[in-house]
Amino acid sequence: MERALELISEYGYLLVFFGTVIDQSGIPVFIVAGGIFVAAGLLGFWQVVLFSILALVVTDIPFIFIGRYLSRRLVGNYSTGKSVRWLKNFLIVGTAIFLKSPTLFYLFSKVIPVIGKYVPVFAGFSSSRKARAVLLFSLGDVVYALVFTIGGVYLGDLFIEYSRVLAVVIALLFAVFYLLAARIYGKRIKSRMGKERSDYR
Repeated sequence: MERALELISEYGYLLVFFGTVIDQSGIPVFIVAGGIFVAAGLLGFWQVVLFSILALVVTDIPFIFIGRYLSRRLVGNYSTGKSVRWLKNFLIVGTAIFLKSPTLFYLFSKVIPVIGKYVPVFAGFSSSRKARAVLLFSLGDVVYALVFTIGGVYLGDLFIEYSRVLAVVIALLFAVFYLLAARIYGKRIKSRMGKERSDYR
C-alpha cells in the first residue's frame, strides 16, 4: 500500500496527463482521479489542473490540423472509392452539425462520450478560423479541467461510481442545448434571409 502511494506521488501527474489524452468517456476518469489524489494529499490541485489542460490541448490542436489537412485533400476529390466517399460524407455531416452551434461545441463538446474527442477535426474541416478554434477549445479545456478536478476533490467516489450514468445525462443535456441553439440559429438565418429579400425587392 505504501509503495502504491509512493508511485502515485511520483507518477500521478503523468497518469493524469496520459490518461486524459486517451480517455474518451465524456466523464474524464483520470482528471477525477487526480482530484481524488488531491483530496488525499498526494498531488497538488493546480498541478493536476495544469496537466489536465495540457493533455486536452495537446489532443485538440493536432485534430484541428488533421481536419484542415483532410479538407484540402477531400474537397474536389471525386474518387468513387468507398472509403473516400464514406470519410467525405462523415466529415461533411459532422461539420454541418458543428456549424449549427460552433460555440457550444468549442466550449463543451468534451462531455460527449467518444465523439466529443474528435470535434476539433470538424472545426479544422470547416472554413472557420483556426486561431479562434484553438483559443475557444482551449477555453473549454480550462473549464472542463477545473470542473472535474474540483468534482474529484469533493465528490470523487460518486463521480467514479456513477461515471456512466453521468456521462449519459451530461451528453443528453448537451443534446438538448444543441437542439435549442440550432433552432434559434436557424430562425435567425431565416429572418436575415427574409430581410435581405425584402431589401432586394
